[in-house]
Amino acid sequence: MTEPSRARAAVPLLHRPVTVHAWEDIVFAHWRHEPASLARLVPRGTRPDVIDGSAWAGLSAYVFRETRVPPFPPSGRLGTMTEVTIEVPTVDDSGRRGVVYRTVDTANVPAIVAAHALLGVPYTFAHARARRRGDTLSYRSVRHPARALHPVRWVRGRTAGGLPGSPGALARTGGTPQPRHDVAVRVVAGAVVDTPLATELTTRQGIHARHLAQTLFWQRQHPPLTIRAAHAERLDGDLPDAVGMPGLFDREPDSLLVVDGTTVRYGWGDVVR
Repeated sequence: MTEPSRARAAVPLLHRPVTVHAWEDIVFAHWRHEPASLARLVPRGTRPDVIDGSAWAGLSAYVFRETRVPPFPPSGRLGTMTEVTIEVPTVDDSGRRGVVYRTVDTANVPAIVAAHALLGVPYTFAHARARRRGDTLSYRSVRHPARALHPVRWVRGRTAGGLPGSPGALARTGGTPQPRHDVAVRVVAGAVVDTPLATELTTRQGIHARHLAQTLFWQRQHPPLTIRAAHAERLDGDLPDAVGMPGLFDREPDSLLVVDGTTVRYGWGDVVR
């Protein structure tokens, strides 16, 4: 199973790419679930993909750099973003194995606007950041629900000292902490692994997304991945609660993997239903 799965995302795009990214410092954490427990979280025309006898719920965190919207050149700083997701691996009736994002948390407002308008992917405004020291990868994302509803308005009106959770932000609200959802991840990458399970969980053909009244499939293409095992030093937060998956972090992940980097191209796939 490993070789067909590994080659899955290397299949050429059916249509010209919509976006191209350098995808770096990718963390994948996955937990086993019963398929029925996740079925309500995926759009019609898809179902949770059963891999190694289980459906899976996951977290991924990564950095996009050198984002390009062909035929335009890379967009520099504007095209660099940190993203933290909660997701479910899926399969549709045509056998395309993708992923459904319950949320993609990022501070990149143009990406949020474009994803909602064009892709149907649930991007949400959050103060997300990443750091790497050697083989240790750290991610932190803090989402303030009220600001997430109106990210353009909040960024435009931000004053000095008003970053999420900062003393300035508390002062403007009379010292009362505002509701928020967050996640913190710190993992240490280890040796290369080459197993069917690791490949299936990390190499997906695209994204299944609900847009208006339809389920769409966006194709993802990249070279075969070099996957490394990892162990967690920290993984906590209540972000899963905000997207209908409470208790996801209550136990250790059943799979924890790291991919140092690759180049990812996204293109239009098909209407699923």
